[in-house]
Amino acid sequence: MTTNMQVRAVLFDLDGTLVDTLPDIAWCLNHVLARHGLATLQAQQVRGMIGGGVAAMIERAADGLAVELRQRLHADYAHCYQENLVQRSRPFSDCLTLIDTLAAQGLPMVVVTNKAQALAERVVEALLPSQCFAAVLGHREGARLKPAPDIALQAAQRLELAPAHCLFVGDTTTDLLTAQAAGMPAAAVGWGYGGRDALLELRPQFYCDQPLHLLRALRPQPVRPSTSHPAAATGSQ
Repeated sequence: MTTNMQVRAVLFDLDGTLVDTLPDIAWCLNHVLARHGLATLQAQQVRGMIGGGVAAMIERAADGLAVELRQRLHADYAHCYQENLVQRSRPFSDCLTLIDTLAAQGLPMVVVTNKAQALAERVVEALLPSQCFAAVLGHREGARLKPAPDIALQAAQRLELAPAHCLFVGDTTTDLLTAQAAGMPAAAVGWGYGGRDALLELRPQFYCDQPLHLLRALRPQPVRPSTSHPAAATGSQ
């Protein structure tokens, strides 16, 4: 990330970025598949289906099945997930510290997710310090899902900031494409559900393997003179 970038707010994806929701999602999906006599999936398979919304996940899990059956699976999954939303889900390690640190610095934060609005609010309320977020923006019926930029631009408007001053943080290519479409700098995270190579192909301004490394994107360290090698002009940190 360039040192002259002025980040004045952070927009966070939810699933795979702040909260590990895979355990509940995979459990509910497999519960519904089994009820219909279908083969269940490994958690790693489900992991790669997260990020594009429930309909996209069901389409991938039920590929080749009749439309009517896919519709029943969708409805049954939605009911099951509402009942088991935060049974097994937990914040990723150090994400709570990251949120507290950014809040202490006075940096506004917004959750921007393809999860349904009501579910997103419940997850944030149950597992994260909800008071630290200026808003939780989830999917509403009739609205376009990420990677359409609508919800990201809505967040910037809520904060009364130009998109270029909002750092979009996410774990999938969907998030990075959203940032690009919205004209926002992006930070890709390596602890979530997206693959590193696919993320780096989209050339995010920053990539971090651990939550607290995101702080480097917000406060880049300058190159300082080396103290261990006097003959060297500079040393990197």
